[in-house]
Amino acid sequence: MKNFFFLLSFALFTLTISSCNDCKDVVCDNGGICEDGNCDCPNGFSGLSCEVEDLCVTQNVSCLNDGVCVDGECDCEVYFRGESCQTYCVNGGFNATNNTCNCYPGWEADGCTTESRLDWIGTYSLTSDCNQTGSVETIAALDHPEEDSVSIAVNYVRITGLTTIGDTKAYGLIDGNSLRIPKQNVTAGGTTYTVESKQPAILGANSFNIVIIRKYQGNPVECTLSYAKQ
Repeated sequence: MKNFFFLLSFALFTLTISSCNDCKDVVCDNGGICEDGNCDCPNGFSGLSCEVEDLCVTQNVSCLNDGVCVDGECDCEVYFRGESCQTYCVNGGFNATNNTCNCYPGWEADGCTTESRLDWIGTYSLTSDCNQTGSVETIAALDHPEEDSVSIAVNYVRITGLTTIGDTKAYGLIDGNSLRIPKQNVTAGGTTYTVESKQPAILGANSFNIVIIRKYQGNPVECTLSYAKQ
């Protein structure tokens, strides 16, 4: 029996010495521990010496909206931006400083998903200090008026009544709650006028006033037009 315990003790001692010899020349980095000649690495590390770091694990990177972590950073799905793919930018550019979208002209709301001109589009009653006769006019969506344009600018609208005598071809530019009429020629009753807004109009409670500079044969006239949505 004594011999048995002696042999058992000797065997355990031999295994311990052998295990120590297996780890003698093994160096484990990043908190790894050698066992039987191999490095047992902590979570997020791998390799023979635990030298390979998975930044997605060690930095606890979490990606939203189906984003995938690659090398410690989120690779986001289309239209999503931000450190964690938390910001949705459809019609705008991502601003990394404050994690928001800088909307393209004609777009607004979170993610730039709403057309600014939607609040303007409709049928309006119109009065003017140049022509006291009331009329009914419209503001409608309009594609970019330039024929060579390859894109549609959603900040354009068709607007009627700028000369207060029945024109139908003028257009305006929407920027949030403001409307600007660029200098342009319109025809009404066979007569061509040059029109432009003196300053942008601001949309209030479904109504707005705009001062139009109307020229015929070089003679300018200022008209204040009052639109009220029906």
